[in-house]
Amino acid sequence: MYEGPLPSSSIMEPSDSTGESTSGHQPKRDAVRFSSTLSLYMTLLGYSLGFSDIWRFPFLAYRNGGGAFLIPFLIMAFVCGVPLYFMEFSISKFSGRGPYQVWDFCPLFRGVGMAVSMAYFIYIVGSSIFRCWFFEFAYYTFNNPIPFTTCNNHWNTKTCMNETFELHFNESSVVNMNMTTLSTMYVKNDVHTSTIEIPRMSAAEEFWQFQALKLSSGIDDYSHFIWKYVLVMFVFRIFVSLTVVKSIKTIEKVIYVTLIFPILFSVALFIRSLLLPGSSDGIYYFFYPNFALLLEPRLSLLKVWIEATLMAFYTLSFGWGSLMTMGSHASFGDNSYRTAFVCTFLDVGMAAFNGLVCFSVLGNMAHTFEVPVTEVINAGFSTGLVSYITALSTLPMPQLWTFLFLLSGVLYGTEGQMIPIEMMVQLIGDLFPRLKAGFRIPTLIVITAAMFVLSFPTCTGAGAYIFLLVDWYAGSWTGPIVALIEVIAVAWVYGLDRFSEDVQLMLGRPLHAVYRLLLAFVSPSIVLVIFFMSCVKYVPPNYGSYKYPGYAQAIGWGMVVIIVAPIFGYAVLNIYRAKGTLTQRISSLCRPTDTWGPCGDGMDCNYRNNRIKYSERTFWDLFYFNVFGRYPNNSAMKLLLEHELTVLRS
Repeated sequence: MYEGPLPSSSIMEPSDSTGESTSGHQPKRDAVRFSSTLSLYMTLLGYSLGFSDIWRFPFLAYRNGGGAFLIPFLIMAFVCGVPLYFMEFSISKFSGRGPYQVWDFCPLFRGVGMAVSMAYFIYIVGSSIFRCWFFEFAYYTFNNPIPFTTCNNHWNTKTCMNETFELHFNESSVVNMNMTTLSTMYVKNDVHTSTIEIPRMSAAEEFWQFQALKLSSGIDDYSHFIWKYVLVMFVFRIFVSLTVVKSIKTIEKVIYVTLIFPILFSVALFIRSLLLPGSSDGIYYFFYPNFALLLEPRLSLLKVWIEATLMAFYTLSFGWGSLMTMGSHASFGDNSYRTAFVCTFLDVGMAAFNGLVCFSVLGNMAHTFEVPVTEVINAGFSTGLVSYITALSTLPMPQLWTFLFLLSGVLYGTEGQMIPIEMMVQLIGDLFPRLKAGFRIPTLIVITAAMFVLSFPTCTGAGAYIFLLVDWYAGSWTGPIVALIEVIAVAWVYGLDRFSEDVQLMLGRPLHAVYRLLLAFVSPSIVLVIFFMSCVKYVPPNYGSYKYPGYAQAIGWGMVVIIVAPIFGYAVLNIYRAKGTLTQRISSLCRPTDTWGPCGDGMDCNYRNNRIKYSERTFWDLFYFNVFGRYPNNSAMKLLLEHELTVLRS
């Protein structure tokens, strides 16, 4: 006896009084599809493999004990990441709709599509300055010797270290400070005293801190306005806009260049790093977990697991809407199971591989400077970048290799801006349908100009502080908040029974039991716990010894409020506009709209007719299905399905 959603093949074809088909489905989005499965995978990986794998992952792994961070990261990536990736990609692929229109399955939360676009707009404005810092490194690679490999430049301090420099102070520690703090320290202290703390940095790290960033005294100090960064920002904004002129058709061509080059450089650097003395120490630190830290039943344990989960969210990029944007352009019959697992495996694998490259270089640096791996560098969020630069400087023809790497670094992660801008254009087209036909270029110009102008403050000495503030708030909180809403809406409002039927319609088989249990119980619980503990264990951001003032933290929380405001604001507005009692209004907004349905050809009428049965479903039916994959005995849903199956067989 069949105990689940009705197979797609059993759906009867409805007709009106004239005997003609009654689709009534809203016209599908212009069918701009990926040209091949390879292009789809390349775009998905190009979007996910970005700066998070070059600078965020090595930084978090470095400060959380190497292997002690790697284990929870891998666990969370597959236990929580794969099912959420599958869910977000599948539901947009099923409907052919982006992150705004896809919420026709639950109109109450349609504001989520606006929220993710707002989050990306803020994040891109605050984070694009990273490419300018890359440019500063690339600019100086044309010198011989390369300035960031030596300690005789005007930005270097007395404790700069390179391969030939011998530090003359016995007791010192790595301290990340801005130039003002350093200058004050050297004036007030006797540098020949062996008991004071003196900042120790490698030549590349000092170049980063004092020449590339040109750090000012704080986030409210906008001195050192850097015009060349403004020019680089302008060129970069134009480049990104040109890559999305023709939507996915342009992006999938650019992706082959922006994705393959960085991967090849990572492989080359890893081979080179293995030949360096001390590299094995760094690899050992990266892979060998500190079990005491993993089992610590206090703040350190929570910190490691929270940051590992947030890193999995960040690198897999669900909860940001971009997966839905790409899913809406995927083929209806694409194997979502394979896509979710393969992309997660490759993305997590590349993140771990980049961490491996970084730590092998850190091991060599520790060997050269005769310090432990845990004390060799304190470049903060730029740990990975400084490590790569250090490794490249040891290659033959270091100028060429360093420049090519930095050039690929500018391209690496460009997809992380192309896809979000495509998403913003798509959102504006959904909100204002008349813009879809002939106003794509003007829309791109407006978005590009706004991002460029608003990014001016980052082109100053306060740029690094702004970057970290935006990343700390807009970059870290958006994904978990949106992902929590999405998984609850799909699993417990739309229903995994209905979602399972959608999967069967696309792939010919229902939702797998493992995915069902993970989506219904495990993933929401993990996201909720991590979100709750992040709030409880919240720590204000700081850049080395610099503590952000209270008003800066208020600005950060203000960004979070601006991002989530459309979610609740649009829900309240929809409830106000609906008819009936409050309960009736909310109930109607939690049901799919009349236009919701599959984007596959010839399926609209069948799907809309079949979904009438879900009006008989109770919460107990849904809960029972989420647990066992079938409806309880003698429930109205089970009796209805048995009756339909009997009619079909007769």
